[in-house]
Amino acid sequence: MDLKEIQSPVQNLLKETNIIIRKKLNSNISLIRKITNMTPVFKGKKIRSTFLFLLAKLNETEPENLVEIAASLEMLHLSSLIHDDIVDNSKLRRGQKTLNVNLGNYISVLGGDFLFINSLNFLHKIEKKNLLDIILKAACDMIEGQIMEVENNFNYRLKPEMYYKIVKNKTSSLFAGIAELIPALAGESFQKRKQFYQFGLDFGTMFQISDDMLDIFSIHSGKDRFRDLKEGKITLPYILLLRESNGNLLNYLKKGNPSNLLPLFEKHDIKNLCFQQLDKYYHNCSQFLTNFSESLAKDFLSKLLIFTRSRDY
Repeated sequence: MDLKEIQSPVQNLLKETNIIIRKKLNSNISLIRKITNMTPVFKGKKIRSTFLFLLAKLNETEPENLVEIAASLEMLHLSSLIHDDIVDNSKLRRGQKTLNVNLGNYISVLGGDFLFINSLNFLHKIEKKNLLDIILKAACDMIEGQIMEVENNFNYRLKPEMYYKIVKNKTSSLFAGIAELIPALAGESFQKRKQFYQFGLDFGTMFQISDDMLDIFSIHSGKDRFRDLKEGKITLPYILLLRESNGNLLNYLKKGNPSNLLPLFEKHDIKNLCFQQLDKYYHNCSQFLTNFSESLAKDFLSKLLIFTRSRDY
């Protein structure tokens, strides 16, 4: 199913989110306007907002200011992407030139900082119990994950345990925080918050494994293919390739020549092996949804899981 169809029950909320983001990024400072105009704010898939809105409907608790929270989370996420592109010297994001290509690293750092601070400031003004604590923890985890990833750049012997630790911090932590927000804002039990948090972790891990597969196997991702390898990021497909070849392909990875690597991924059935790992988290997410009675939100969350598992962009 196409993502737009999955988002149909929350399409109006997503439109409101974009309106709020546009207002929040409006500035009298001409350079800030230039930065935001060159940042693909409205081209993203809005997976995190969709995830938030559908979970709120699933739990039948749609707290006040939910759209404002979604706008803040999208700004937080985008700030992390801008900083990632600087660190990785990336050229493309969401099918267009990155901010660092257009305006250079110095201004891009400031642009990412502008989004980051405005996101947290916006959340602070909402004044919802537990809201800022949950998102601040997620933001801290995200930064730690980025640091761990950089620390392990070009570590061709990266262990799966470290890979998953990086994924948990850098990507899954924000989805986990978003999921935990729903019962937390409704004043529900710690146990329920924990269950939602784990669901977010599992979803985020599935999302990142899928993303790592897109880097190699997709021509529709809107990013350079094999970018991870060029930047020294040793992701699950490479870890599995080395395992299946008993480390004999280490020199191929170091050379980073995609034309040589693609046949090797096919030979060792790496795509299917990645799906085997991904499907553990898909199964966990599906099991979580069985705790809820049938509803439109449950149906579309199930479809979001399927999309995330098999997406090509």
